[in-house]
Amino acid sequence: MTINHPLILLFALTFALPAQAEIYKWTDAGGKSHFSGSKPADPAAIENRDDLKAKSQQPIPTDNTAQAAAPKVDLYVTSWCPYCKKAMAFLRESNIAFNTYDIEQDLDAAARKKTLDPGYGGIPLAVINGTAIRGFSASTYKEALAK
Repeated sequence: MTINHPLILLFALTFALPAQAEIYKWTDAGGKSHFSGSKPADPAAIENRDDLKAKSQQPIPTDNTAQAAAPKVDLYVTSWCPYCKKAMAFLRESNIAFNTYDIEQDLDAAARKKTLDPGYGGIPLAVINGTAIRGFSASTYKEALAK
């Protein structure tokens, strides 16, 4: 059996190139969000992702009961997410007790996550002392834990 190298190269490129495509999120005039592989007709409608840091710390309503001395940390994750693993490793290294909820295995946890931060579809979502934090950033976690 002979190996046809040009055919293997063509096969590899066929499946590798689509993986590099960009995905755009935009909102139409009616307020409906869309995801597509091409830019919308109105470039101003493309969501500015520079606002992610500003949105990352949104207070979660609490019942105003006294908080214990130890921080309360809930982490919404998936088993395959590398940032979720980094967040869990950071909390373990910092000796912070936390609850993890796999949103793919626990539908109630997925619903709670959506209720906590309806505009965020990503992971991880940490809730530290009532503050929702999108994604993982050691400095942001430290800041929330200090409060």
